[in-house]
Amino acid sequence: MPQTVFSGPNSQTKPRVAVVAFPFKSHAPYKFLSDLISILEPISDKIVLIDGNTDRIDTAHCRTVVTRDIGISMHYLEDLKPKYVSAVIWIFKWFLIQCRESLELVRTRADVDVVIFYAAYPGYLLPLIVTKLLRKKSIAVVLRSKGTTKIARVWGLQDPILFTLLDGISPESKGLIRELGIEKYGRKILPEGARFIDDRLYKKNKRLSERANVVGFVGRMTREKGIIDFVHAIPLAAEQVPDVKFSIVGSGPLSAWVNEQCNRLSTERGIDITLTNWVETGLADYYNELKLFVLPSNSDAFPTSILEAMACGTPVLATSVGAIPDVITDEGTGFLLESTAPDRIAQRIAMILNYTELERVADNAEGLIKQKFTRTAATERYDKMLKDLLDLRRPTA
Repeated sequence: MPQTVFSGPNSQTKPRVAVVAFPFKSHAPYKFLSDLISILEPISDKIVLIDGNTDRIDTAHCRTVVTRDIGISMHYLEDLKPKYVSAVIWIFKWFLIQCRESLELVRTRADVDVVIFYAAYPGYLLPLIVTKLLRKKSIAVVLRSKGTTKIARVWGLQDPILFTLLDGISPESKGLIRELGIEKYGRKILPEGARFIDDRLYKKNKRLSERANVVGFVGRMTREKGIIDFVHAIPLAAEQVPDVKFSIVGSGPLSAWVNEQCNRLSTERGIDITLTNWVETGLADYYNELKLFVLPSNSDAFPTSILEAMACGTPVLATSVGAIPDVITDEGTGFLLESTAPDRIAQRIAMILNYTELERVADNAEGLIKQKFTRTAATERYDKMLKDLLDLRRPTA
């Protein structure tokens, strides 16, 4: 039988991969990294994982993983006062992280054929330069949107350099190609990234007809995620749908404000609102209790929460930003928000809860997840990505 042959300097049947990430304080990227490692494990000869906070990454069932912890963890800017001091420390760490990750790449150069920068933005310019000097192939999995804040625009100044140096660019969806304007790097654009939903956990356990009119939000409580607009929409939606209930899961800088506002609405207006701190497990049960999941983000790349909700047969109402329009078509696989103004959110909530074909939309969304976002589909995408980049080829029999 013909076997796959690696045409690079070290002949082998599977490539050796280094995964370089950025040690964010948030736990969210580490779930994605755990998913990525589980995808790469069956198609890689060896995986070198370079990051901080590596204890958060699940590698227990991966025999080919070598962990290189750089010993640094980032902080949120608001964690330290005064803020300008926090920013100076953050930038120092940003530079130090890149130096340490670059050093690990040099140390492991004999064990690596390709470097994947995953959840590494905005801190992988120096490691990428070192990767080029070591003559290793490089891929960046683009998880981010363009961003509208001042800091996002500053980090965006790196983009022309990054995209020029990279050998491959794997956007998590086609929408990010358009939003980031990377069409001109067409020859470098690889299959879409690894995102998948574990259908053993996220699945429909209750049909919509069996659920109460519960509208929910899951995510980090920041202005960018639209939590302020969602909370302001709650009393307006309650006026239009008398039996509606609300449920919010998450944490973040605006947690105290959300708690205060929701407690006031419950006490003064009698609105049924449940608040839950961020949970690592049990989200599937939460989604299965919702009639509608709302994510009015102002800026987003490819939020996993919408995929999780869709897998559980829960309709999604979200803004048309980042990769969201690639998976949600209005009244097809979900619903799109044209405006994040609270009154428009409330109007859409009322319309959707009374939509006669809501079950059909939920079924379409669930079907899309099963077709495109399973572990098997993600593994096949990455296998093709590595073969295309490294010229892994099958000789004729």
